[in-house]
Amino acid sequence: MGGIFINYRRGGHEHVVHRLYRELTGNFGEDQVFLDRQSIVPGQQYSDVLRERVADCEVLLVVVHPGWADARDEATGARRLDLEKDWVRREIDQALQDGKTVIPLFLDGAEPPTAEQLPEQIRKLEVKNGQWLRQGAYDSDLAELIAALEDKVSKTWQPIPPPSPPYRPGRWLGVVTALLSCAVLVTVPALPQDDGWVRTDGLPFTLYATMFSCLLMLAPLIAVTVVRLLFGRPLDIWERDLHAVKHQTYVRQTWPLAAGLLLIAVFGALSMWGDGGTLASFALLLVLGFAIGRTAALNIRLQRRENDLWERWPHCLPASATRTVLRRAVARLDLRLREMRTPLSREQREKARWELADLSKALRRVTGEAERSRRAWLRQDHPWLFGFYALWLALTAASALASGLAFSRAEHGTTRVHVALAIVTLIGAALALATAELGHRLQRRQRTQLVRDARDRIDKLAARVTTLSTHARTKPSGPAPRPEEYPEPD
Repeated sequence: MGGIFINYRRGGHEHVVHRLYRELTGNFGEDQVFLDRQSIVPGQQYSDVLRERVADCEVLLVVVHPGWADARDEATGARRLDLEKDWVRREIDQALQDGKTVIPLFLDGAEPPTAEQLPEQIRKLEVKNGQWLRQGAYDSDLAELIAALEDKVSKTWQPIPPPSPPYRPGRWLGVVTALLSCAVLVTVPALPQDDGWVRTDGLPFTLYATMFSCLLMLAPLIAVTVVRLLFGRPLDIWERDLHAVKHQTYVRQTWPLAAGLLLIAVFGALSMWGDGGTLASFALLLVLGFAIGRTAALNIRLQRRENDLWERWPHCLPASATRTVLRRAVARLDLRLREMRTPLSREQREKARWELADLSKALRRVTGEAERSRRAWLRQDHPWLFGFYALWLALTAASALASGLAFSRAEHGTTRVHVALAIVTLIGAALALATAELGHRLQRRQRTQLVRDARDRIDKLAARVTTLSTHARTKPSGPAPRPEEYPEPD
């Protein structure tokens, strides 16, 4: 448990001791400050509790009031410090023997005891540097005391658990995908087709669908390849910078690009409809309205999450943290440490080191993710996309098969036609596999780059924590600043 043990003698100064107890519990928490009357539960044997809490504490505060060294026993008239059974003396003796930090706290009118006034067992108290707590300068003296205590005592804290992981489908998605693919392969070729294309020297509708499907599969492959080849490095730099900023700043920087791409897509869709453009415009407006509403709600939720991550720390990283989450966590810790001054409080040191250790564990998990097989990557990161592509391939193959049956019924089903349809189907499969391979290589490169960049920054942050943890050359005049008490700057 640790914490602070307040050693005092009862008398007319007790109101100051109780006020001090309230101030310290407000800063460190009730479980970190011990005062006999407030902290011993009725029915407990006080002698055992006192010995246990002195042995467990990190700092023993010795409240020295006027006349502290010469206080007398009312029954015998003997000086209390000379009595073996005196609990003030016992507690100080035990703390000194155990190597605890002992801080004399001098109230108004008190004088530091001399070696001659102290029994031999607690004579080391005379050389302990003390702290004044004067009524005329109570706030400043208390601030200095708290600053000294913060180096030894930490407020009880627990890392905040991560949010619930996103839903990931299990084996049922693979089963459903397989059943739907089989159903597509069986039902699409069995659908009746009009043979009017034979009389007009045309081609079956299913063949057009097959060709169009292959072209669609080619589009993402070409788009990603061209973008990565032409703009790969600038996009990586831009993305890395944006991952380190607040969500609100990220939205401000990215919405023009998103809006431009959306307008291009809307214009392209409307131009294909011709006379049906009005109806398409209305439908697209409904879709856009719904999308804007969903985006606004998501933005509010993410902003609240962002504020919570700053105000309460440290947060546990998710088991599968994205690049955005990891980079944002590193940037947030970097900004927090920049706002702190030396020396860090014990609580700040513990939290910063815990967060650095959690970031290092997350990077090890990312390293393992970069080495996953292609199947594991698709199943874990893109299960829905994997199922969608499987159904898409099944539909392409079913359309090609239906085209072959249509040619056969029209007595045009030559070997060359069937081989051409098989080749088209294989081309579609090859395009899907190439897209998956490109995505796998891209994510592996991105994760490897993330680990390399983040590990370097984490090492620098660890060095900064060590530097900030060194003792200041001058006595701290107040508690360590807490950047989380103020809004996070951009």
